[in-house]
Amino acid sequence: MSTFGGRGLHGQVVNALGARIMCGELPPGSTLDPEQVADEFDVSRTVVREAIKVLAAKGLVGARPRLGTFVTERAQWQLLDADVMAWRATDAPDPRLVVELDEVRQIIEPAAARMAAERRSAAQLDRIRVACDLLDQSYQSDDPDRPDHTQADLDFHRAVLAATGNELLEHFEVVLAPALQARDRLAHRHMTTLDFLDGHRGVLDAIAAADPDTAYERMRALMELSATNSAEALGLRARRS
Repeated sequence: MSTFGGRGLHGQVVNALGARIMCGELPPGSTLDPEQVADEFDVSRTVVREAIKVLAAKGLVGARPRLGTFVTERAQWQLLDADVMAWRATDAPDPRLVVELDEVRQIIEPAAARMAAERRSAAQLDRIRVACDLLDQSYQSDDPDRPDHTQADLDFHRAVLAATGNELLEHFEVVLAPALQARDRLAHRHMTTLDFLDGHRGVLDAIAAADPDTAYERMRALMELSATNSAEALGLRARRS
C-alpha cells in the first residue's frame, strides 16, 4: 500500500495521479492541468501543488515554461520508491514488474541465504522458523483465521534478509514488499502444487545447520520455482484476457 493512503485529500490526489501514470492512463509527455485536477478532486490549488511536488520528487512529473506540468519519461521514474512500487502493484500487476522482480530475487536471495547461514543469531533463526511455520499453516489449515499466505511468505523472506546482518538488504525487501505482494497474489491464483513449502523448509533447515552452500542452492532452487510459477501465471492471464 502507498504511504500516502491515509493522508487525507493530499494523499488521495497523489495516489490517484501516481496510479494513473503507472498504468499508462497518463503516459509520458501528457500534461497535468492543476485547475482541472483541483476541480476533479474538489481540492484547493495548494493541495494540488503539494501533490505535484511529491510526484516530482519521485521523478514522475516535471515542469517547463509554456508546457506546464507534464509526465516525464519512464527513465526518470524512481522505480524503487515504495509508493511507485505500490502504484505498479495493483490487483492486475504490471507483468514487467513481476518478471523483473523475479530476476532481482534470483540474484539477491540465494546470496542472502548463504550470509544468513553464516551470520544468523538464535533469535534471527527463531524468526525465520516462526515465519516458515506460519506459511505452512496458511496453506494446510481450513481454519478461517489461518495466517495470510502472502504475508507469511513476505515475513519469511524478510527474516532471511534480516539474518544477513546487512541493513541495506533488510531495507531493500521493505522497498520490494508491494511488488512481492502483487506477485504472490498473481501466482497463488494459479497454484497447482505446494512444493514451494518444502523449498522454504529446506532453506530454513540449511540456515539452522549453518550450511551456507546448501542454503544458497536451496534458495536458488526456490527462486527458480518462484519465477516459473510467475511465468505460468502470466501466461494464463494472457490466454484468458
